[in-house]
Amino acid sequence: ETYAYDRVFGPEVGQEEVFGEVSEFVQSALDGYQVCLLSYGQTGSGKTHTMQGAGSGPMRGIIPRAMEQVAAYCAQQRTRGWAYEMEVTYVEIYNEQVRDLLGEDAGAPTTRDFGRAEAQSGLEVRRDPKTGRVFVDGATRRPID
Repeated sequence: ETYAYDRVFGPEVGQEEVFGEVSEFVQSALDGYQVCLLSYGQTGSGKTHTMQGAGSGPMRGIIPRAMEQVAAYCAQQRTRGWAYEMEVTYVEIYNEQVRDLLGEDAGAPTTRDFGRAEAQSGLEVRRDPKTGRVFVDGATRRPID
């Protein structure tokens, strides 16, 4: 079978360059479009590092950079009188099992949690037939500022 990719990043590419390629997706989500970023590859290829990164400096990954972009956008819009309520879910799909990384049993997610947490029963990826929105049924949703 043949697969097509929008972009493949080599090991020499830094976190900032990777985020530069995907930051438009974050803006699209802010504009109301459904967005999904998928980090795919064999074990040890850097998927978790790409998504989470390390620390608060140039090694931070896509998730913290995306949250920074969302926060900056919201702050800008608040000066125009807009108000926001946002929630997040944090899930992992590993070996066809959905794991809720914000769930009561999960604790604070860290790099070592990926691929090791026990799958929670009842978590399923679903599509709302009315809106077409894809979600993980039963996943923990937490409000954010």
